[in-house]
Amino acid sequence: MARVPLLDAEDLPEEYRYLFDQNDVGTADIFRGMANAPTQFQWYMRYSSRLWEILPARERELVILAAARALEHPYEWHQHVRLGREAGVSDEEITAISEGRGEPFDAQDAALLAYARAVALGDVRDGDHDRLREQYADETVVGVAMLAAHYVATARVLDAMGIEPEEEFVGWKV
Repeated sequence: MARVPLLDAEDLPEEYRYLFDQNDVGTADIFRGMANAPTQFQWYMRYSSRLWEILPARERELVILAAARALEHPYEWHQHVRLGREAGVSDEEITAISEGRGEPFDAQDAALLAYARAVALGDVRDGDHDRLREQYADETVVGVAMLAAHYVATARVLDAMGIEPEEEFVGWKV
């Protein structure tokens, strides 16, 4: 059970209500909990939106799924299985991420997955960095690190607020 009230848009001052309409997961409990601190919620959404622009949607979701799985975080995994599917990540690929398998991914996707997992676990090695750097420019590599780390922070905020998936957990294998 959530440790904070789960607010709705109408519970917020008018200037913050739009925040519930500007994301791909609508009024998910993560946002309903964050709404208790509307200014921080607004900044969280601005930062998240910018991070989502670093990579195309499919690759972005690979990074987030890899981080969520490395953390064994059910809420993030559950939300991003759906978002990943919408972005073109197949169920076979989702299951491979869950199982830590490199196939069926090409070199670019495999580098993203390994790097995101390493960032989430706080253990990026030179080889992880070099492998990703072979595929992307420095700006993107730094952005991927920021994206993966953002989802580590998001997972910890969810844990602190006691937010759990709104629906039955999709499971680690789909």
